[in-house]
Amino acid sequence: MVTNAKKYARLRDEQFSLFENYARKHGMNGKSLLFFLWIYHNPNGITQEWIAKRTFSSKQVVQAVVKNYLEKGWLYLEPSQTDKRKKLVRLSKEGQERVDRLIKPLDRIEEKAMESLSLEQQELLLVTTEAFSRKFRSLLEG
Repeated sequence: MVTNAKKYARLRDEQFSLFENYARKHGMNGKSLLFFLWIYHNPNGITQEWIAKRTFSSKQVVQAVVKNYLEKGWLYLEPSQTDKRKKLVRLSKEGQERVDRLIKPLDRIEEKAMESLSLEQQELLLVTTEAFSRKFRSLLEG
């Protein structure tokens, strides 16, 4: 018998796979796409430490992705105004243009998918997903 937990897990896995496939179609891996989603939606810049925490990635993985896209000219590092020891990851002009072409269509697709639900379904989805995620995290982290 397939439990609701397994059904939900398979749906979540399918969503992750859809993002991974979208990333591959655009010449990158899913982790890089995830980084760019966070960077794009935080235009004032975020630190590598912040990215690592939000994506549950090691500092080495974040540094490798950032280095790769620094070399490609998509990103640059800027000293933080609040903590000079830290550098903010920011999109360069070229990076902004490329990431606009990558993220804007994805944002529109997500919005269309959400708009296909009634307002009540949207609210229920958000509330229950947040509750599930909070409990799942607390159980995993003990």
